[in-house]
Amino acid sequence: MISFDKMHGNGNDFIILNSIEKDFAPSKVFIKKNSDRKFGIGFDQLILVKLPNKEDSDFFIKFYNADGGEADMCLNGIRCAVSYIWKHRFAPKGPLVLETNKKTVICKPSGKNIQASFQMPLEVSNDKLHSSIKKHLKDEKFFIVDAGNKHLCIKKRNIKKEDLNLLYSKLEKIIKPYKINLSIFKQSKELVEIRTYENGVGETLSCGSASASVSSLCLGGKINKVTVVSSGGEIKFTKSNHDILMTGPSAHIFSGDIDE
Repeated sequence: MISFDKMHGNGNDFIILNSIEKDFAPSKVFIKKNSDRKFGIGFDQLILVKLPNKEDSDFFIKFYNADGGEADMCLNGIRCAVSYIWKHRFAPKGPLVLETNKKTVICKPSGKNIQASFQMPLEVSNDKLHSSIKKHLKDEKFFIVDAGNKHLCIKKRNIKKEDLNLLYSKLEKIIKPYKINLSIFKQSKELVEIRTYENGVGETLSCGSASASVSSLCLGGKINKVTVVSSGGEIKFTKSNHDILMTGPSAHIFSGDIDE
């Protein structure tokens, strides 16, 4: 048996496992079985908390999507992983340096929330890819941004009526091989509304890396902070030199044990 905590960040839900004392490598069968919301526990992603690879890091955090595929980053998940670490006293409640496959993230308490600091997301330049996407989107304004996970971010006047499943199905063959997720967003000054379809998961109530991606597009000039709102809640982002500060919640749902 292996113990887990189920947690969520703005409705983006996870099971988190301790892979510190005993290394655990979940199979795709294990993940798909337990991610099922009718026959399993149900979650968007599985997260492993592991020993660090680098001397200047405290932990290594590994992410798996509900379909068993590995993800490079999950910023809602990393806040939950920090809460898990503090809850189980693997480290004192204070600043932590966390490694992921793509980025190093520094996390610390911020009132009832958690603040995470990381390098500003970057726009991805790929002319061939942009050309293929443009054929489907025509005159719509879009960006590809890398915030640890890559996101195709499409600017819209209204995101509520959009059929996101249909839009993803049109673009899936183009973006999925590049591990690019799909987000649509609407900006009104310092307020940004967003919806995200994650590869291997579907539409989620919130996505931290998607929120970071669109916030990086909106920050600049007179705008140094934005609030990104999804159906699951809100995350605040502030620009700080070449870094971005994310402040958002994490919540424990329940704990349990499952067969390895």
